[in-house]
Parts: sequence; structure tokens; C-alpha cells
Amino acid sequence: MDGFLDVWDFFYRQNEVAYSVKVSDAVLTSIQVNNHFASIGDSDGTVHMMQLCRALYDNTLQPKEKEIMQTIFDREFRREKQLEISKRLDAKAKPGDPAVKNKNKDKIAAQLEAKLEEITVKFFE
Repeated sequence: MDGFLDVWDFFYRQNEVAYSVKVSDAVLTSIQVNNHFASIGDSDGTVHMMQLCRALYDNTLQPKEKEIMQTIFDREFRREKQLEISKRLDAKAKPGDPAVKNKNKDKIAAQLEAKLEEITVKFFE
């Protein structure tokens, strides 16, 4: 939206942009990569050509990168599912005696915390 092309390196840093470059003052709308060139279109109808560094287009530098990224995305998907299930379980807690309810909530919360910790450890492994 801001005209910047952001390059992410999810393998090393999943929460911040690895490189950012201003391509246009208009909204970027499309990108096509062909070998070491990238064509980037904006909402004004202008196409910008950029030459890419080898690490961005050469698959032989990291031949298992696609498999590794799939593993990372699968783990994150499972983690999000577990968090969603945890929310639903918490929302479905049955009303009843407040003391029993609080005890059950504490037990469920402890189980969910343990499960979340386990998932987080596996994710970062």
C-alpha cells in the first residue's frame, strides 16, 4: 500500500522485514519474477524493473528451502489451531457452582498452558 517492496526471510526472522525498498509512490499491485529480474506493477500503471540478488532467485543455494518453509508453516498452522480450540473450550465452560467452575477453569488453564508451551517449544525447534 505504501509503494515499498518488502523482502521477508522467514527462515531466520519471522517477525520483521529483512529488506525493504521504495519502488513507487503508488500502491504496488503485481510482481512477476523471471530469473534475476522482477517486474513490479503499481496502481498508476507503471512497471518497474529490478535486478534481484542471487539469493532471491537461485534455488540451488538452498535446495531444501521449500521443504523447510512448509514445515515451519505446518507447525504454525497447528499452533493456531490449538489456540483456536483452547478459545472454544474456554468459551464452552459450563456454568455451575462458582467454586467448582473456578477449579475447573484453573485445571483447564493449566492444561492449556502446558500444551501451548509444548507447541511453542516444538515450533522453535
